[in-house]
Amino acid sequence: MKVLLVIPPNIGRYVVATIPHAGIGYLSAILKRDGHKVELVDMRMHASNNHLFSKIEKFKPDMVGMTTAAIGYKMAYEIIDAIKSRYPKMPVAIGGSYASTVHSRILEDTMINYVVYGEGERTFLELANGKEISQINGIIYRRNGDIMMNPPYPLEQDLDKLPFPDYDIFELDKMLEKRIPIVSTRGCPNRCTFCSIQLVMGHPFRTRSPENVLEELKYWHNRGYNTFEFSDDNFTFNMPRAEKICDLIIDSGMKLKLIFGNGLRADRVNKNLLKKLKKAGTFWIAYSLESADPHSLELLKKDLTLEQLKESVKDTKELGIKTQVNFIVGNPGETWEGFENDLKVAEELDVDQLRFYNMIPYPGTEMFEWVKQNGRFLHQPEDFLNNLNYWGEEPVFETDEFTREERIEAYRMGQQKIMQLFLRRHFGRFLGNIGFQLWKRPFVQKHGMNMATNMWIALKRLRVRQA
Repeated sequence: MKVLLVIPPNIGRYVVATIPHAGIGYLSAILKRDGHKVELVDMRMHASNNHLFSKIEKFKPDMVGMTTAAIGYKMAYEIIDAIKSRYPKMPVAIGGSYASTVHSRILEDTMINYVVYGEGERTFLELANGKEISQINGIIYRRNGDIMMNPPYPLEQDLDKLPFPDYDIFELDKMLEKRIPIVSTRGCPNRCTFCSIQLVMGHPFRTRSPENVLEELKYWHNRGYNTFEFSDDNFTFNMPRAEKICDLIIDSGMKLKLIFGNGLRADRVNKNLLKKLKKAGTFWIAYSLESADPHSLELLKKDLTLEQLKESVKDTKELGIKTQVNFIVGNPGETWEGFENDLKVAEELDVDQLRFYNMIPYPGTEMFEWVKQNGRFLHQPEDFLNNLNYWGEEPVFETDEFTREERIEAYRMGQQKIMQLFLRRHFGRFLGNIGFQLWKRPFVQKHGMNMATNMWIALKRLRVRQA
C-alpha cells in the first residue's frame, strides 16, 4: 500500500519545521519495514492545500494518515475535509495526542474515516495491511451510521523491537535546526494534573536499552549529526539506566551535544548523574517547577519541592551546563502574591533561561475538571485550543483568587523577565539592559518582534546550510 503521511501546519506552536517529528518518523519506519511505500507532506514547510493536492496527484496514495495536537486541531479538521471533499473515496486516518483525548468527536466533526488512539503504530500498520476493521484494536470508525470504538492495544513493552524513526522522509536540509530528536522512553509514572501524555503513552514507564539508544546516536553521528535532543517525558526516572547511556556515549568517543529541552525532573538527578550527563556532551537542561508555592504543587500532584529544584539547579550550574526553569501562570490555588513569589524565586535562581507559560487545561486531564469545579472558563475548548496558546497573554480561565486582569499582568511581567535575561545573556549586562529598555517600549514590541523573529529564523537556516 502507498501511504501519504501529513503533518498539519499548526501542530503544537510551530511556525516553521524546527526538527523532524518523532511520531511520524516511527510510523513511517514501521510501515516501510512491512513493505509499504510512504511519503510525507510536512505542512509546517508547505502549508498550502495546493501543495498537498499536488502530492496526492503525483504519489496516488491508497490512504492518508495525519497527526495533530490539541492546540490548533481545527487546522487539521480543515485539511481532512478538504481532502475528503476533493477525493471522497480516499481513506483518511488521524492519530496524535488530540485523537487520544477526544476520541470519537473527530468522527462527529469531520468526514474522516478512522481515528487511531493511544500508541498508534500497530493499529495504523494493521489498517494499512488491510486487516478487518472490527479486528483492529485502538481504532474508532463508522459502521452503518454508528460510531464504533474498538478496545485499545496493550502498550508496547519491548521498545527495542521498534525500528529507528525514519527521519529521511523529512527534508532534513530545510529544517531550522541540524538536530535529531531521540525518544528513549515512553510513558510517565508521575501524576501531574495538567499533562495529557498519559492519555497517549500511559503511566507505565517503558524504556529502550542503553545499547539500542547508542546505536541510534551512532547512526546519525556517522551521517554528520552531533546535536541530539532527548524528547522523553522522564528520561532520568530510571537513574542507573540514564547513567549507563552516558557511560556508553563517553566510551564510544563520540563528541555529542545533548539537549534536554523537554525537561528533566529535578528530583530525578543527582551530582553523579549530572557529571556523567556533562561528560557525555549535555549542554542544556530544562527543569519544570511550575510554581514555588507548596499548596499549588500539591494540587498539581507535581511530587516536587522548591528545595529539590534549587539543589538540582545549583548542581547543574556548577558543572557549566546551561539551565532553564519553567513556570506556569494560573496554577491551582495561585494568587497574585503567589505569582510575585514565583518571580522572586525565578530571579534568585539566576539561570540561563526562564519560561512563563499560561496554564492550558487540556480536555481529558484532571486540570480541566479542576477548573470546572473551582474556577471559570473565559474561553471554551473550541476557542482556546485554536485561538489561544500557552505563549499568549490571554488566560483560558480565572478564579476568585487570581482574576483575568491579574493573570494578564502576571504573564506580561514574566515575559519581561524572560526578555531581560535573554538580552543580558546574548549582549552582556550593559548592552542587554539598554536593549531591554528599548524592548519595553510598546512601539518596539508591536513592530519589532516579527522582524526580529524573521531575522532569527533566517540566521538559523543559514547556520544549518553552512553546517
